[in-house]
Amino acid sequence: MLEIDGSFGEGGGQVLRTAVAVAAATATDISIKNIRARRQQPGLAAQHIAAVKLVAQMCGAQTEGLSIGSGGLTFRPGHLKPGNYTVDVGTAGSIPLVLQAGVLAASFSPAESSLTVTGGTDVRKSPSIDYFQNVLVPLLAKMGINVSLEIRKRGYYPRGGGEIVATISPPSGKPTPLRIEGPGRLLAIKGNAHVVNLGADIMKRMATSAATELRSFPAKVSIEEKAAAGTGEGTGITIWAQTEHSVLGTCALGERGLRAENIGALAGRELAAEIKAGASVDIHAADHILPYMALGGRGVFTVRNVSSHLETVIWLMGSMAGVTFKTEKKYGLQRVEC
Repeated sequence: MLEIDGSFGEGGGQVLRTAVAVAAATATDISIKNIRARRQQPGLAAQHIAAVKLVAQMCGAQTEGLSIGSGGLTFRPGHLKPGNYTVDVGTAGSIPLVLQAGVLAASFSPAESSLTVTGGTDVRKSPSIDYFQNVLVPLLAKMGINVSLEIRKRGYYPRGGGEIVATISPPSGKPTPLRIEGPGRLLAIKGNAHVVNLGADIMKRMATSAATELRSFPAKVSIEEKAAAGTGEGTGITIWAQTEHSVLGTCALGERGLRAENIGALAGRELAAEIKAGASVDIHAADHILPYMALGGRGVFTVRNVSSHLETVIWLMGSMAGVTFKTEKKYGLQRVEC
């Protein structure tokens, strides 16, 4: 059994989600201690339990320690089986972070799987479901992993209640090596601003301020405004830049007391920084795609900087997949090679 220290690096839920998914993909028994040791409330929360339950269903795993607040978990996977799987976080816990584990595991299953997850679609300290759909999914497609998302309804803190269906078609063998040294020419800037049970002027103000931050780039900015179906009240904006070889993105969540203009401007400035840097992958996507590269055996990308999340996954994949990563500064960027 492989023992993993969950307090390493950023010490959050990422170690747990990635480790469980990789364990399922490689049929490795694992024991994780010090789960989320660096968080204000350490141990398993509802979102983390949902991610483990989802992956456990997919591979018939035996688990120990799967309870709220638990600091230790044992996960003994069987073989991954394609099928239709469902999990309800039960709170507004992040659906995209549950999918971070579920899609990774399903990408190494023998055939297509469908994952239905209920919880929060747009929550703090998590990628939005639109970011997952419009940034991460296209990057996975470059590795031969086809994912489609159906956003049935959105859910926000504190009620949750959002529902997403993800269909994953894995490649016939290992993922295609992802080799993108640079983004190439900027083709278009797109996005969407949405509201649920709030005034339509909010999304218009977000979209306008985001577009203003991006007006200096030689590409058309097209941000869709859409009143969406969902539970509770909420709003957010996700924007992405399509380039010759890649896609870069960011998102911002509306909060009570924050002006819509400020939310849009925040997203716009962050995407502008990614485009100006000339990296092939944005800082949020890097740690998400790295496990696929590791299990595929090779690949390379450039990123603005190596975040603590990325450092953590590099360490974890070295331990679990036996691969070596080389990071070096090049042209003002960080080049990451598996």
